[in-house]
Amino acid sequence: MFGEQAERLGFAFERLEAVDAHGRAETRGPLSAAEIACFESHRRAWQLLVDSGEDWLAVFEDDVLLASPIARLLASDHWIPDKTDLVKLETFDVRVAIAAKGAVVEGVSLHRLQTTHCGAAGYILSRQCAIELLAKTHNFSEPVDIVMFNQEHEVCRNVRILQTVPAVCIQERFIAARAQRPPRTATLIQFWESDGSLPAQSDKSVERKGVLTRVRREVARVIRQFSNPVRLSLLFRRAIRPSRYLVVPYIDA
Repeated sequence: MFGEQAERLGFAFERLEAVDAHGRAETRGPLSAAEIACFESHRRAWQLLVDSGEDWLAVFEDDVLLASPIARLLASDHWIPDKTDLVKLETFDVRVAIAAKGAVVEGVSLHRLQTTHCGAAGYILSRQCAIELLAKTHNFSEPVDIVMFNQEHEVCRNVRILQTVPAVCIQERFIAARAQRPPRTATLIQFWESDGSLPAQSDKSVERKGVLTRVRREVARVIRQFSNPVRLSLLFRRAIRPSRYLVVPYIDA
């Protein structure tokens, strides 16, 4: 699916073989085998950037939908502001906070991301950011998007993340859900068993399990916020900084 879109939009890309989740016995906290493999696949991409000596790398997961303006963004890195570490190109269809003021570049607006915005299906990162992420994630135990795009997380607490508004990519499953149809490429990361098979349970059971997991994570996040002086400082700075709250729209929606 990604290759077809890249050809249509007219940009070259290198397909990186993902780490296989099947048959993995490794455990890392609450992560499933597929979540571990997903994280390791992203780390493989970061290492590719470091080894290449290039300044920037755009990373996309295979189930992502690309809006046509993305071709202009990928044509060069001149539009990326100084001191930027990460540019999140994706929307996860959830409400987030961004800096009220942004800079308009190549048809989109760039705003400093102020709250967690899940999803790692499309982003651009700097070489220095890749070096730091690799150094800090040898012993990861949380999903890659939570580590990368939660600025209260110790790994990315000082990382400067910009969000494109509108977003120029989105996981295809969100568009499929709006159209009330099955996704073209099933996103099954959270559903794989440790032996690589799918659990024998109904769709409703899987959905409830996913909701409960998100609720538990959110409760744990709130508890961590108010028990850690560093997080309290971040909350205070966010409170006095002009913010805009929105669900980042997908530009082709």
